[in-house]
Amino acid sequence: MEADPRKFGPPALRPVEAGAGIPLFHAAWLFALGIVLAHFVWLRPSYLLIALVPVGMLSALAALRSQRVVWFPLAALWCLLGAWCAEMQQQPGATPALVALSDGLIRTVEGTVTDAAPVRRELEGNVDEAARIAPTQRLDVAVSSIEIVSDDEDVQTAMPGGVRLTIRWPEGESAAAVFHCGDHIRADARLMQPDVYRDPGAWNRREYLIDQGITSTATITLDRIHVLGSANQRSVACRISSWQHGANERILALPAAMHRLPNGLRLSEDDAIMLAAMVTGDRTFLTHSLRVGFERTGSFHMLVVSGLHLGIVAALIFWIARRLRLTQFPATLITIFVSFAYALFTGFATPVQRSLWMVILYLVGRLVYRERNVLNTVGFASLFLLVVSPRSLFDSSLQMTLLAVVSIGGVAAPLLANTVHPYLTATRDLSLVALDVKLMPRHAQFRVMLRMFAAALARATSRFIGLRMFPWMIRFLLRCIEALVVASIVELAMALPMAIYFHRITVFALPVNILILPLLVVMLPCALLTLIASLVSSAVAAVPAAMTALMLHVGVGIVHLFGSVAVGNLRVPAPLALQIGTFCILLGVAIALVRWASMRGARWARHLAWIAMIAGAVVVVMPRPIDHPHGALLVEAIDVGQGDSLLLITPDGKTMLMDGGGFGGGPQQMAPDFDIGEEVVSPVLWSRGIRHLDVVALSHGHSDHMGGLPSVLENFRPDELWVGNNPPTQAYGALLDEARRLRVQLRTMQAGDTITLGSAQIHVLAPFLDYKPGSEPGNNDSLVLHVAYRATSVLLEGDAESPIEERMLNEPGLESTLLKVGHHGSVTSTQPDFLERVAPRWAVISCGLHNRYGHPRKEVLEELQASHVRTLSTDIDGASCFELDGGSVTSIAWCGMPYR
Repeated sequence: MEADPRKFGPPALRPVEAGAGIPLFHAAWLFALGIVLAHFVWLRPSYLLIALVPVGMLSALAALRSQRVVWFPLAALWCLLGAWCAEMQQQPGATPALVALSDGLIRTVEGTVTDAAPVRRELEGNVDEAARIAPTQRLDVAVSSIEIVSDDEDVQTAMPGGVRLTIRWPEGESAAAVFHCGDHIRADARLMQPDVYRDPGAWNRREYLIDQGITSTATITLDRIHVLGSANQRSVACRISSWQHGANERILALPAAMHRLPNGLRLSEDDAIMLAAMVTGDRTFLTHSLRVGFERTGSFHMLVVSGLHLGIVAALIFWIARRLRLTQFPATLITIFVSFAYALFTGFATPVQRSLWMVILYLVGRLVYRERNVLNTVGFASLFLLVVSPRSLFDSSLQMTLLAVVSIGGVAAPLLANTVHPYLTATRDLSLVALDVKLMPRHAQFRVMLRMFAAALARATSRFIGLRMFPWMIRFLLRCIEALVVASIVELAMALPMAIYFHRITVFALPVNILILPLLVVMLPCALLTLIASLVSSAVAAVPAAMTALMLHVGVGIVHLFGSVAVGNLRVPAPLALQIGTFCILLGVAIALVRWASMRGARWARHLAWIAMIAGAVVVVMPRPIDHPHGALLVEAIDVGQGDSLLLITPDGKTMLMDGGGFGGGPQQMAPDFDIGEEVVSPVLWSRGIRHLDVVALSHGHSDHMGGLPSVLENFRPDELWVGNNPPTQAYGALLDEARRLRVQLRTMQAGDTITLGSAQIHVLAPFLDYKPGSEPGNNDSLVLHVAYRATSVLLEGDAESPIEERMLNEPGLESTLLKVGHHGSVTSTQPDFLERVAPRWAVISCGLHNRYGHPRKEVLEELQASHVRTLSTDIDGASCFELDGGSVTSIAWCGMPYR
């Protein structure tokens, strides 16, 4: 009697047996479907609870009387449960009383530091101002009281809520006086709600901080904060945070102790920063330049503590426990304990928490189900996570984790169990002939051929080479094929979240991850050994650190090699709902086909499963039509804070972006490594389905107009870059160099030039032929464009001031139905004579909320009102969109509304 070869091979990758069902997996995805339904349609929880009773009774009746139809009421039951749990979960919100006091007035705030980041040095200022190195430290404070000022009193009132303070040291002063978690502090701060860019597709920082319990933010200098006292017994969270920062400091100190070693075995400062992020989870010093290569190749998970790192740690501990001959139950308990401790040590961030619960529930599921079915174990873990927090279904980290484990357990594992794993089994103990009869004929024949070849090789060389090395090499080759299959399936599954959240086609993700992941499996234990050794001394840690440095250099070299190839950095818009639904259906089809192939031995089903996975990935990244009105010129003033960025789409789909935003100063400047072109402008373009721009135009060389353009050029590869007459500053030269590198045609514009862009006519009004710019960028350098579609037009004034406006009064065709107000609504622009000559019906002002310049100025707003010009401003209205249909101008209430 021939044994089933699928009983051999790694237990975690065994196939689904014919009689094994996956009820918890189906329950999990049906529960998730109910959560999705509740996310888009509000359902009254009481009605859902009432509906659960008859549906539950119907399910019980069907289970007793008609097993064939029991699936229908059970499916409805799990969907209703998912919707009810989603509607019952409380949504995080800002503290209302603290919001009311976040008005920009200086108030005395007292509270306890709940999290203190390490001190870091960063550039302060922008390209228009003298940049300097300023030490900063971020503090999260649980507020105990806050100053309330009125006409009658000035009192300190008890007030709950969370505040994030950024402390800046004075220029030239050393950052020795750091603040610690647990300190009770008093600070004089201008509290504000977190900045938010109200654009379709842009990341919402306010919601992100609210999820962390932060209502308000403030930036203060060192002299405005005082420590009132430290807690006698710091909380467990503070102690763990101090351990994490202490470990981070020890790793960052390693380069100084390794200066005598060769370059290949020595950690540089950048290496130590990456190693600290990888081991301790502290990303404080992980700059954009260090991240970019990993992001381009889809290997950023290597740099940060993620579910992969936690999985490697858990697998290592479980492997050690089993090698010590512990039974499965105590080995599982020890693995869970160590994994939990490591997750706490690395900060216990939300993605790490979810990964930890996945690991714990997976290990418990293996005990309960005895490893019979991977999908059932995955379903058990997923269902538990979603019941505890239904809203976590919309978290990108959980989605990526679930997609990865479902694709491995549902597609890769059964595929391997019926293809590669029987051959792996056939390579074991070649001298044991009795094992041959337990294999299927083709696998037994493969084993016999290996034995014969190994025996011949042993006679020709040695027994070690023939009977040891040769079978090991065959197993290694099969393991490489196994890794290739798993990585391919996972990368195909990851196409959906990569497109939705990161807008990337990771062309080289497959080869990079195939090379990186085995390296990480070896490097992470070595890095942890380095951390443990550093507790003794840096000299002791130098030995494992040298091995870690060697592997890290290999990994970084691989990433930089593939990341430097331009074709590997392809950016795509987020897929439409139809594309997402099609992908999910095709993934389900692939899982069903693989299960069919496992039970029936149908080879064609395995081939179709591969086709379904590939088709799903292709559907996700397929070009989608640009979202714009087909009978009108679309003008969108993008909310970039105190800056300018305007998108124009002609009726026939030609695209032009005027300026890319940037940081022009204000009370709440973002961190220097925040790229507004990548984080704000590009997502707005992707939300409309734009992959490529026809034209990018730069009004002038100030940072609030030019700062985001390098990323825009990189992401959208425009055909042309239009510029005016700008002084040759370093930042402007870098932008032109970037355009040349990307083979973007550079076009210098001046007054009198006329260009056709699709069905729109563009006339250049400034700079004039005789204009001479100064040595530094100036507002009057602005490139001024008049864009007309039939009888409607828009005047894009940049930051042009009154001298240029006066000269433009002599130009014909200045009248426009829509005016982009010059210089963010400053009194230096939009003079009465100029406004009368332009005679717009609508105007839009691009400026930032609470900017330090006071834009838009009251005088300009009054002048626009007196001229009966309807005016929108991005600081109040967010992104502002207008349709110019050739006869009139229409303002669109919400720029994210799709066109039909």
